[in-house]
Amino acid sequence: MGQTKKPTSLLMFILYLTSSLGFGQNVANVPAAFKALNSEPEVILINNNLKVPSESGHFQGIQLIEKKGREKLLVSGSSLTTAYTLEINLKKRKTDKLITLMTDPFRHAGGIQVSEPYMIVGIEDNTLKTTSKVCIYNYRNNGLTKAQPGVTIVRKGEPKQKTAGATGLLALDNNYWTVVANWDSRNWDFYQIDPEKGEHHFFYSFTVPNDWGSYQSINLIKDGSAIYAIGFHKKNLVGQADLILVSKLGSFEPIMEKVDSKTFNCKNGVDFNAAVGLQVDSEGKIVIWSTQADPGRLINLNRFIQK
Repeated sequence: MGQTKKPTSLLMFILYLTSSLGFGQNVANVPAAFKALNSEPEVILINNNLKVPSESGHFQGIQLIEKKGREKLLVSGSSLTTAYTLEINLKKRKTDKLITLMTDPFRHAGGIQVSEPYMIVGIEDNTLKTTSKVCIYNYRNNGLTKAQPGVTIVRKGEPKQKTAGATGLLALDNNYWTVVANWDSRNWDFYQIDPEKGEHHFFYSFTVPNDWGSYQSINLIKDGSAIYAIGFHKKNLVGQADLILVSKLGSFEPIMEKVDSKTFNCKNGVDFNAAVGLQVDSEGKIVIWSTQADPGRLINLNRFIQK
């Protein structure tokens, strides 16, 4: 474990803010909500008539959005030549559109998170493993549809060190906070983001303990007292989510402690090593979404809800 840089006084002030503007990332008590998640899913089938690239890749991340009064799912994916986002109409249970984000060598779009009105995704060269681009798209002004990020963080380094396979995005009162995990999520880098100004600022890096998972997706969430991350992966053939206490609210002092773990019984070929991600619904409850690995004429979803 290692801390490489202390937060700036400006960031400490920003993280002192304890309430959000209603971005749907707050629950009353994160540990209690996490513990109350049902381990058995609802199975949802999606009809797919789109040609989704699948060679040398798979679905990577999933998030729920509301657009023009309709619930949509955004699913990121990787392939031999293309990084993409697939948009699913949840009411009609069908795929709507395929959005090409980048092409070779940036062919691997990893785990994602939505923080209204933005979606964050890391897009990497998963062959050389030396570079990645962390992109934030405004999906409400068609920035995502046009594949035009408002913020891009360019990362370069030794193989596996500065990739971006999992990303999380959390709204604070005045700015956003993001986590970017490298290859197998062995190191987590944290940034402060101002999407409107197109600015980003690195403030903290953490090397994870050996008993943490190779997380496919990492999503951020908070309650009235603390900020948490939930890391998703597959362990012993079942889905597993680890709850990690990142920091108490107030001036940022990293804790980075795994405080709980929970297993999920995926069905119909759904796999936590494929797309997985969290949602906070209108009642302030956690929902976990996950998919099968490969696109097909039918796409299986699992939805795990809080009891």
